This record gives sequence, structure tokens and C-alpha cells, in this order.
Amino acid sequence: MNRSKFWAFALVLVTAIWGWSFVAKHNLQGMAASCLNSWLFLLGGASLLPFALNSLLRIGRKDWSVGVAAGVVLFVAFAFQTTGIQLTSPSNAGFITGLAVVFTPLILYFVSGEKTSSIQLTGAVIALAGLGLLSARGFEFHVGDLLILLCAVFFAAHIVVLAKGRFSGSPLAFAVIQVFTVGVLSLAWSLGAGEFSVPADVESQMVVVLLALLSTALAYVVQTKAQTVIPAQKVALILLAEPVFGGVFGYFLAGDRLTSVNLLGGALIVFGMLISELRSANQLKSLIFRVISRKPHVKNEQNAS
Repeated sequence: MNRSKFWAFALVLVTAIWGWSFVAKHNLQGMAASCLNSWLFLLGGASLLPFALNSLLRIGRKDWSVGVAAGVVLFVAFAFQTTGIQLTSPSNAGFITGLAVVFTPLILYFVSGEKTSSIQLTGAVIALAGLGLLSARGFEFHVGDLLILLCAVFFAAHIVVLAKGRFSGSPLAFAVIQVFTVGVLSLAWSLGAGEFSVPADVESQMVVVLLALLSTALAYVVQTKAQTVIPAQKVALILLAEPVFGGVFGYFLAGDRLTSVNLLGGALIVFGMLISELRSANQLKSLIFRVISRKPHVKNEQNAS
């Protein structure tokens, strides 16, 4: 297995971890969002610090400013996500968070004037239509779904900050600065609101540690390294697996039972996200042709056998 395939597989495992994290965070409803984020990011940052210390000592003030700015945006995103997860289902949280892939090119257009193609706009419309179906419960839109939607917008903004920010240090040092920024801001929020506490029981403590090590520390290391050997568009396509894993774990571990309308909405979100990552109609035609052309190929193989 070459390096590209290895890190692509590792990134798929990360999306599975993130999918599981929606269920794990949902089950920690006894902890305030500010407190949970404090533990996850401070523990996650502490576990990465020994590996990034030399790089951190060599970077300048400008790099620190870029890293902290990216961390502030990430803090807002996780504040919305962790709060929203407690007010909606893990499946909904997973699908709606994935809309960050759709919002990214739109924010790039407004920030730097980068053109958004008609195919990307089409993907955005499809995904937003899916959001409406996924969240449909009569004519009521859950507050938790709205918070997760805002979280997706800020995750997209975070991607834009990373793309436009000038950071000359190592990717690992960049990740550590961001993680600690989220942790420190979350701790200040938690202490100011009187919400900081130690997880009450051993089971909750173990879940918090696992989330800190796997969905925060390990995930950031893998994503940082994967993006050095895998094209950005392929990374984005791999990340589309996150809401799917969120739905699967939500079904088997959290008892989520989506209606046929909700399932259609989830499927439209994933389809819209996929479409939004294509740069032209020709890529869409090529994708459809490849999918269609597989069937005769399989049949021929069966006939030959």
C-alpha cells in the first residue's frame, strides 16, 4: 500500500471516529458544552504538545496570530456543535455538520471573490433542500438543528481561514495552536458561566478521554498529514463519509429512527455535498458515466466465468 492510499484509509477511519463522536457527545448531556469542549481540547492539545514543542519554539509572532485566529473560528464552530448535539439527534448532527463542504466555496466567493460554479450552486441548493427534509417534523425546525447549521457555517469559515492564512511553521504546530486556543477559550467560557466540573463517573471520564485522544488529537494529526499527500478535492470527498458514519452510529448506538422523508433528506445532503465538490458539469457527467458503465462490466465478468 502506497503512502497516498494509506493516509486515505486513515482519513476514512477519522471520519468514522467523528461519526461516533456525535453519539458520544450526545450521551454526555450531563456536561455543559463549554465544560466538555474544555476537557476535549485541553487534553487533546496536551497529548500533542510533546511532538510539536520544537516547532512551536521556532515560529514567529505572525504564525502565532494566524494559528490563534483559526482557533477562534474553530472555537465558535465547536461551541455551536457541542450545544446543538444535545438538542437534536446524532444522525441529524452528522448530516448537517457535513454541509460545511457546501458552504466553503460560497464563503470563498464572498471573502476573496473566487467564482462559484453553477454546479456548486446546484449542489448547495440540493443539500439545503435535503436539510429541510431531514429536519422535518411537522412544520417545526428544531433549535438543535439550527445550532448545528451555524456550526457548519463556521467549520466552512475555518477551512477558508486555513486556506488563506499564511503559516510558515509545521502543520502539527499549527494544529496544536488551534486546539489549545479552543481549549483555553472554552475553559474561560466554562469558568465564567460556572459550568466547569469534572465528569461525574468513571464511564463519562473514559468517554471524554477517548474523545480527546481520538476525535481531537489523533484526528487532527491524521488530517494534517493526509492533506500533504492527498489532493484537496479527494480529501473533501473522503470527508463526505462523516455524516454517513454519523447516521450509522446514530442508528445502532443511539436508537435514531429516521422517517423515509428524513432519510431522503440525508441522502440529498450527501448528494448535494458530492455535487458541490465537482468543478464542472463535465466532471458530473464523467462521474455518472463511470457509475453507469460499471454494471455491464460486472455482467461481462460473470458471463465470462
